[in-house]
Amino acid sequence: MTAGRPFAQLLALWSVVLIGGGCGPRDTGGSGAGDGDGSQRTPEEILADSLIGRWTETAGGVEAWGAVRSARYTINTVLYDSLEAVRWMRPRRVKMRKTSRAEAARIERPEAEGLYVQVFTGDTAWATLNGRPLSLDDPAAAEAEYVGRDVVYWFGLPYKLWDPGVNRRARRTDDGYEVAVTFGSEVGAHPGDRYFYYFNDQDPFPEEVHYIEEGKENRSRTVWADFRVADPLTYVGTRKWYVDGRLTKELRIDDVGINPELADSLFTSPAP
Repeated sequence: MTAGRPFAQLLALWSVVLIGGGCGPRDTGGSGAGDGDGSQRTPEEILADSLIGRWTETAGGVEAWGAVRSARYTINTVLYDSLEAVRWMRPRRVKMRKTSRAEAARIERPEAEGLYVQVFTGDTAWATLNGRPLSLDDPAAAEAEYVGRDVVYWFGLPYKLWDPGVNRRARRTDDGYEVAVTFGSEVGAHPGDRYFYYFNDQDPFPEEVHYIEEGKENRSRTVWADFRVADPLTYVGTRKWYVDGRLTKELRIDDVGINPELADSLFTSPAP
């Protein structure tokens, strides 16, 4: 998806920019941020920021995410059986808006028992079923903060990788690069999650992303494709999960709208 100079050459030029002129969007408090002059950053961090920086620039630059005040989109989760035929599909309709503290998210999720609504405001989380408030120990309410952060994270990549407390380190592999991403202890609902982004030499976009959830050791493998543009940003349209070479799950982002007007009432907890 690059034109002109080969990606490896562009990557080298981007590294020079990061070393010589500070780290651009990198100075946000992640690992090695130091004093912002690059003096405390390791070669692994510089390489990681080169790769994430090229992806970010190709996707519209950090200013693209900065121009997004709100968004609405549908995340469709598809599960496949052993023959890779669709056995289950569920949409989650997301409304997101930025606040002074974080991104607030509202997720509407239809299930057999009715319509669940989960909301994370950046400070508080709550959930309802068919308009009825759920107790905090109900699974839908208990996971509302995690789900609210998660749906914004998947949509907001690569821009969210520049958030404070995100640590990035890279290494060369036989056929490309691996960027390992970890999080500070107070970042997100599951700061122990670990991600691994894989890039080849020809494309600024990652082709695979693996992750290990907090408290677990098994690695989930996803293949990324279908990068789409919703002015002013570029997002990942399709992620596919594979186990032993077999497609087991797919996550699609559709119906994207940027900067819609969203009423405050969408994020206001209903009276008990």
